Amino acid sequence: MALIILLIVFNPGAFSWIIDSFKPIIYALIIAYLLDSVVEFFMKKLKVRRAQGIFLACIILIGLISTLVYKVVPQIVENINNIVNFIMDGNVDVVQIVTDLKDRINHPYVVYVTDYILEASESVKELMNDLLLRVSNMLMRLVTNIGSSAFTVVTSFIINIYMLSEKEDILARGRRFIYAYFNQHKARKTLEAFSRGNKIFKSFLNGKLLDSAIVGVICVVVFYIFKVPYAPLMGTIIGVFNIIPYFGPIIGSVPVVIVSFFVDPPKAVYALIIIIVIQQLDANILDPKIVGNNVGVSPFWIITSVTLGGNLFGIPGMILGVPVVVLIKTIIEEAVDMRLIEKGICDIEKEKMRDNKK
Repeated sequence: MALIILLIVFNPGAFSWIIDSFKPIIYALIIAYLLDSVVEFFMKKLKVRRAQGIFLACIILIGLISTLVYKVVPQIVENINNIVNFIMDGNVDVVQIVTDLKDRINHPYVVYVTDYILEASESVKELMNDLLLRVSNMLMRLVTNIGSSAFTVVTSFIINIYMLSEKEDILARGRRFIYAYFNQHKARKTLEAFSRGNKIFKSFLNGKLLDSAIVGVICVVVFYIFKVPYAPLMGTIIGVFNIIPYFGPIIGSVPVVIVSFFVDPPKAVYALIIIIVIQQLDANILDPKIVGNNVGVSPFWIITSVTLGGNLFGIPGMILGVPVVVLIKTIIEEAVDMRLIEKGICDIEKEKMRDNKK
């Protein structure tokens, strides 16, 4: 441990090397953590042993991955190649696209915006080309990562099976370690914090993943119906970014609208309307039903946690920022309540509340 710390301090690049070395184990831990809920579900509902539950969960995961690889991924890769070729050909004529859009949609606001764009066509063209190149580079990196990460994913899946099988032994060793290095009171408090954090993270992540999968499928289907360009890829982008609270739908809609605008401008309007409608459906019906009240914090704290998490740790920080804040908030509130009870302040506050009601 001391050697690792020294390497990180004196050679910052060593940190990236350590993370890359532990990637299979980190991925395996994530897969095992998410699959454990499925295993527990099979054990309770189907009355099977843990080994059988692990087998069923892994079979379902393999089935889903196989379906994606043979049915969905080829279409997405084809969409990415088409977009990259479209961008690299350099046949994007902003003036022509904006003029066609103005002629097709005769609306005062559209006319105002298109006239403004035409007046500043050169600067707008440079901006749009820059945005398209960024989208192209992002998609190319995505395809490259899919190929290079295949071996890591397979290795992680195998390690995940052993983690699920030896869950009780791993947890028992963790508890022994905590009791060995902390006094009994601190050890009990630490284990309670871990248990509470486990419930918060599992309920939030499982609910959010299911919710985002449903949103992604709905987007793909509706995009197909309204013939939005590259429907499988665009729906997948919306579903993936939907995992991020608040900012996810906005981030995901940007590449979808930009690409649709340059391929077929009217379809960009359709895509934007579809995204807004589906996000309203998700925010008011799907998310409350699936994720429920697991977040338990105000929008201010959610936005703050997503912003800080994104600045510190990127996309993973934006996703995990919310459950981390929920856990910290819960622990602090319980500690404050205990201190108030010890000082007898809670009783005074209760009496004041009774007096106010009278």
